[in-house]
Amino acid sequence: MHSLNETVIPDVDYMQSDRGHMHAAASDSSDRSKDKLDQKTLRRLAQNREAARKSRLRKKAYVQQLENSRLKLTQLEQELQRARQQVY
Repeated sequence: MHSLNETVIPDVDYMQSDRGHMHAAASDSSDRSKDKLDQKTLRRLAQNREAARKSRLRKKAYVQQLENSRLKLTQLEQELQRARQQVY
């Protein structure tokens, strides 16, 4: 039992996350449920990063396809203009 004047400091281990931040490691059952939540959050963030990466790749491919279509259209317009000049 601790006296009223004594401050209790829990024994907490710290670990570094993948982003370099220091976090307290789990030390009891309430921390375990928090760890599960943290794991869910980390999993969701990782999935979100991957989805964002795929979205950027799709956008890049789409923009490239639009650019290719624009170039083909420009070539067709030039051919049509030349054909019209030959007819007249």
